[in-house]
Amino acid sequence: MSRHRRQYHIEVSNRHSVSKWHWQWQWQWQQCYLVPPSTTMPSNMPEELEMEGIDHALERLNQRRWWIWSVFILASSPGLFNAYHIMVSLFFASIPPYWCRIPQLVDTHWTNDQIRNISSPTGLTGSSCSMISWNYTYLATMDYKSALQFVASHPKPSESPCTQFMYDEEVPYSSTVSQWDLVCDNLPKKSNIQSSIAIGKFVGGFLFGFIADKYGRKSSFVLASLTYIIMGPLAAFSPSYWLFIVARFFLGIAGSGCYESAYTILTEVASKDRRAVLGCVYNMSYPIGYMTLSLIALVFPTWRSLQMAISLPMLLLCIHCWFLPESPRWLLTQGRQIEAWAVIKNVDKSVVPPLSEDITNVQREEGPFVPLHKRIFDGFRKLFGLFSTAELCRRICICYLTWFIAALSYYVLALNADNFSSNRYIYLALSGLVEAPSYVLPLIILSWFGRKFTGALLFLVSGVSLIAILFISAENKLMILIVALLGRFADSAVFAVIILHTSELFPTSNRNTAIGTSLAVSQLGSIFAPYVVDIMGRYAWYIPSTLCGGLAVFSALLTLLLPETQNKPLMDTIQDLKKAPKRDHVSIRNCCNFS
Repeated sequence: MSRHRRQYHIEVSNRHSVSKWHWQWQWQWQQCYLVPPSTTMPSNMPEELEMEGIDHALERLNQRRWWIWSVFILASSPGLFNAYHIMVSLFFASIPPYWCRIPQLVDTHWTNDQIRNISSPTGLTGSSCSMISWNYTYLATMDYKSALQFVASHPKPSESPCTQFMYDEEVPYSSTVSQWDLVCDNLPKKSNIQSSIAIGKFVGGFLFGFIADKYGRKSSFVLASLTYIIMGPLAAFSPSYWLFIVARFFLGIAGSGCYESAYTILTEVASKDRRAVLGCVYNMSYPIGYMTLSLIALVFPTWRSLQMAISLPMLLLCIHCWFLPESPRWLLTQGRQIEAWAVIKNVDKSVVPPLSEDITNVQREEGPFVPLHKRIFDGFRKLFGLFSTAELCRRICICYLTWFIAALSYYVLALNADNFSSNRYIYLALSGLVEAPSYVLPLIILSWFGRKFTGALLFLVSGVSLIAILFISAENKLMILIVALLGRFADSAVFAVIILHTSELFPTSNRNTAIGTSLAVSQLGSIFAPYVVDIMGRYAWYIPSTLCGGLAVFSALLTLLLPETQNKPLMDTIQDLKKAPKRDHVSIRNCCNFS
């Protein structure tokens, strides 16, 4: 068996003194020999050799199915809470029927229907942002029947905007809308409830990405879990609207932290043959979360009780923080070999790590310190590298647009229950039921067709479905629901395709930046989605779905301009891209080329 040698600086401690000895290790698979300092050996073996032992040990651990599936459950189950907090606004930000509050009539103990019938321009039907400017002080001196005779015999005065509102609710303050009057001119504030968590997810992706790389995947997960546990109840008990928005923002940050950190741990401990399957079903917690959230919302009618109901179970994340392992790969890259092997030995005691019992610490020489401003400059340099050639520029612009449109359509459809006049409990449960198989569909289509054809087809199906809603009668709610769910199914499925296609469109030197920035742009779609639903849906119920349908068809056409990447070698540098034949460049001629 081959022996790999590497020199380390090992700090040895005893009762009397601490001195540094230069040891040189000679590796075999199950043992390690300590060679005297006088022996001359190579000191800079490739770092990949260190991973060989960890890789082989992790392969052995993956044979213990109970262990890898336990890690999978611990890593993926926090997605339930992410789904809860993303979609809960569908229930506690719902808009009940509303009209102007008339203090003079309220003080005389008129019923809500009586006040509404006298003051609202729409009467007992619909909602209103204005009131008829009667002399309500005078009307308050009459009984209801006399007031009706008075308004019937006098010309109707002008209307004036509401200063206070009343709501038709079975339970008072069942919605954040009635809690803080988020209607009419304050309607954008209602959209802020959903966009705040989307902005938090956008920020959290960058923040916890840095924390996970610097301080460890598990440390990042623990910090995100603590943020979850604190901010969930804080949102439930928020006395003011803006404190509630801040709490939602941090819930979004925590959601990104838990998701990304746990996903990284899973991919770094899973074997190659299990990584693809586990990665595909990792997001299955989201549709499960959508379906169970509908049941929870039925039990807890007020928004504060509902927020607490989805927040208290997050205490279970303490179990995840205790049992979820740190990534041995990350520990090894940080020079923490003993801790890396300890993670493995905690699962399989029979593994004998290639370490000496006398070693207390391994010190790895760190690279030169890089100031923060240089790191930021390097990040911008990598970003601008995506626009360094005309071909790269065309590719990244198409990717940005398709990612943005896919995310915008996904969240618009998720939040659009009221515009479709659907029961929001049934709508969300069916959305989760439809989304679950959408993770499997791309794998089936990709086994037969290429990335470009699959992505364009799914975009086209989603777009045509949403545009077709425009031609369905508003009274046919069942047909609208079926067609909308078909569009959501195709839109959910397209994400897996565009991620794969994007990763293959760019050289290795730009690939990570292309995927990372595309994910960031897609978050902008989730930020704008609630404003599209609330503000555009206010003018006509079909505008949000029709807009997304048109954009999805546009995305299908854009996807056809891209080159097919299936069964083609990945490019490593921009020079490889420049040398590629013309048929592998973005062009209108690619619309009929699928090979």
